[in-house]
Amino acid sequence: MNLQTSSDIDRKEQRKNRVLGHIVHSYISTAGPISSKIVAEIMDLSSATVRNIMAELEDEGYIEQPYTSAGRVPTNTGYRQYVDMVKSHIKAEQEESERLAREYTRKIETIKEIMTKTSFLIIRELQSAGVVLWPGIENFHLKHIELVKVKPRSILAIIVMMSNDVKNYIIELDKDVSKIELIRVSNYINENYSELSLPRVLAGLRDTVRDMSFYEHNNEFLQSVQNALLVLDSVVEEYDENELYWEGLNYFMDAVNSDNIDVTRNLYQMFSEREGLVKFLRGELPYSGIKVYIGTENKQERLNNCSVITCGYSLRNKTVGRIGVIGPTRMDYGHAMRVVSCLGDLISLKLEEIN
Repeated sequence: MNLQTSSDIDRKEQRKNRVLGHIVHSYISTAGPISSKIVAEIMDLSSATVRNIMAELEDEGYIEQPYTSAGRVPTNTGYRQYVDMVKSHIKAEQEESERLAREYTRKIETIKEIMTKTSFLIIRELQSAGVVLWPGIENFHLKHIELVKVKPRSILAIIVMMSNDVKNYIIELDKDVSKIELIRVSNYINENYSELSLPRVLAGLRDTVRDMSFYEHNNEFLQSVQNALLVLDSVVEEYDENELYWEGLNYFMDAVNSDNIDVTRNLYQMFSEREGLVKFLRGELPYSGIKVYIGTENKQERLNNCSVITCGYSLRNKTVGRIGVIGPTRMDYGHAMRVVSCLGDLISLKLEEIN
């Protein structure tokens, strides 16, 4: 009787995973079915041994034969198995990390410049579409605010952040506020709440309104504070959706199903509308680590023919946004995870620097 020990089973599984890994790597490079002969030569095993292992992998749904007499290609399940195998060991090599870090040592002084640079690097390094979810406005620290009357009950709020980013918001109010009152409100906020985050500004205004409500004198000042609270509340409530920056869809379309009109149309529509992508990335917060979605694992149906890799970045020890790459399921997952993870760390460092 031939009894297999646990160590024998472990070795067998390890060899099977290595075969799957070689199939994935070869398919990523060639885009063609991989034969047992190719894998046998790489692993220095007999073709018969590799054929048996590939038969097991096929039975388990990790690889498939696209047509008769062809080699094998990975399935989405096979990609998932491969990603799970390598994910815990992902770490950018020192040379790669230093090379990417140098991109952020150049003159970058605003969050917008960080986001633009990051998207560009994702495209350049991975030849796929890059997406960057900006920090929500609640994560910004106020430097200066100016309020401009546009028309009755409509004002323009120009907010300058400590990072030198400028945000413009059109606010519709329930009542009309005079130009003089808007100047008074702006001056009050700038003199009392500069360099604080917007949530802390709002908390301070609410405390002031509550404390002054017990007194009947100085109603004009109380009205100004209430108006300031009204304006900033409107900014946070109406613009709480994070902004999304994306580029590189043309690279993606060259790589995946460019002849499939439905896939192409769906992707262009998804990127144009943005809401679905924003909701998808916001749903991952506050998680900071890497997430990988392969094919139908994607929550967005329009991404069911793609793979998505995302990672968080932080500011003051809080995960405030996500970056990601969208590409074909036949992507180099190891390289993509290393790059996205490294860029997430670099964004976090640069954000701390400029804030």
